[in-house]
Amino acid sequence: MITVGILVNDRCQASSVFTVTDVIIAANFMLEQYFEESAPLFEYQLIGPKARVKAYNGCDIGPLVKIKECERPDIVILPGAFESVLTPAHTHSLLSKLEGVFPTLKTWHSEGTVIASICTGNFILAAAKISSGRTLTCHWASEKTARQLFPHESFDTDKLLVDHGDVVSAGGAMAVSQLVLYLISRFHSRELALATGKLMMIELNLDHQSRFALFSPRKNHKDPLVAKLQVKIESAYQKALNLEAFARDEGIGERQLARRFKQATGETPLSYLQRYRIEKVKMLLESTRRPANSLLMDVGYEDPTSFRRLFKRYTGLTMQEYRSRFTVML
Repeated sequence: MITVGILVNDRCQASSVFTVTDVIIAANFMLEQYFEESAPLFEYQLIGPKARVKAYNGCDIGPLVKIKECERPDIVILPGAFESVLTPAHTHSLLSKLEGVFPTLKTWHSEGTVIASICTGNFILAAAKISSGRTLTCHWASEKTARQLFPHESFDTDKLLVDHGDVVSAGGAMAVSQLVLYLISRFHSRELALATGKLMMIELNLDHQSRFALFSPRKNHKDPLVAKLQVKIESAYQKALNLEAFARDEGIGERQLARRFKQATGETPLSYLQRYRIEKVKMLLESTRRPANSLLMDVGYEDPTSFRRLFKRYTGLTMQEYRSRFTVML
């Protein structure tokens, strides 16, 4: 039997916590009913810094086994520790309140415990220095916060799951079901993972999370010239960007402007335009049945092959695959 400790803290995501427990219960059920094994695969307990906590949706969770009184489990799962959309300052403040659990997690990890984290649980891994500079993932909306708080860590938010053996990292909070199915596959068999997924109506799918991402450009940088260029790009995205003419009109060198834009937004002017166009096409794919090539003309692209390649790079899907998954029309 594999012992699992599920770390629960104040302001955690309750649904993330209980998805872990529900999928574990389902796996144990399927193991007995369809694989005729009498012993359960997992035995779990909720652990935390104190006996009871309150999730950010107001739900009380407890009783918990205090982590300092808990025997070392085979696996520790770190569900979403707090919302993925908080500011870096707020995120840092919440992580500082969890520093008391870091030594225990580090000791367990050094003694052989596998640590699997989801969403902002990955920030606990990074803050506790357990990931040791290895690539993690997290929710795509947390990427900027992750890079600001942990500049020496590597975050790849395109990946849904990254497995280093002793550390397993998953993306957004609701990817927790995929993480637990993956652990079932790893610690027992793919067959049991698939059977559990069928019972819970969860598809075992570890594709990239980039298909869910929204382009949300930085606009709080307080650089008026960059803000002016952002407005120009967004208001005339159907047209080619003439950065040289814009820079000349503003009395600044083109390279200097490009550097300022990159520093303020995290994007080059060209990549900003490309991502803005892709976001417009995604919206049209979701809400219309018009042929894909005609949508490209709407956003100013005349080379369908180039745009389709760009679309696949940013979303992980072809345009047709994206439409079939996310269309809102009957």
